[in-house]
Amino acid sequence: MNCAPLFHGINIKLMKCGGITAALRMIKTARENNLLLMAGCMTESTVGISALTQLAPLLDFIDSDGSLLLAKDIARGVSFDYGEIIFPELNGSGVVLNSK
Repeated sequence: MNCAPLFHGINIKLMKCGGITAALRMIKTARENNLLLMAGCMTESTVGISALTQLAPLLDFIDSDGSLLLAKDIARGVSFDYGEIIFPELNGSGVVLNSK
């Protein structure tokens, strides 16, 4: 990363980088270059937010409020309580699609 010395950190968006595997590669490279890490989101359902929050322990900052901006979400999964991430007691990302 030739440009790493010019920056303080990076912002990863799962929907733009290609998913969790690509994000993990970005996290590894950023840490090797002493960069701060933030993960953000777009306005997306709980499906995407639940995947994003799986990376929270590896990050310095996280912006994961995209699903809270939806009038109607397609799923249930990770939720929030005044900034605390509440992980469901289910396997995987904990996502369950809502019934139609």
